[in-house]
Amino acid sequence: MNTAQKMMAAATVALMLFQPLISQANPQHDRMRNCNKTAKEKALKGDERKAFMKTCLSGKHADTAPLASAKPVAGAKPVKK
Repeated sequence: MNTAQKMMAAATVALMLFQPLISQANPQHDRMRNCNKTAKEKALKGDERKAFMKTCLSGKHADTAPLASAKPVAGAKPVKK
């Protein structure tokens, strides 16, 4: 193996190792996963599912579980319901 091949192999291994960390770091993916799970549990279909997903992904739907990766913002005031 020459140097270029070794570097390419190392870069490929690094990408494979860090891919799970990269995908878990995105809160939008977490929200999408949670909304899809809730919609599936409720057996929503068609326009009803579309409307649910729109409100859920915007963060306005109360039926979804909070994101595990969500952290409170320092200095933020709590939202009154």
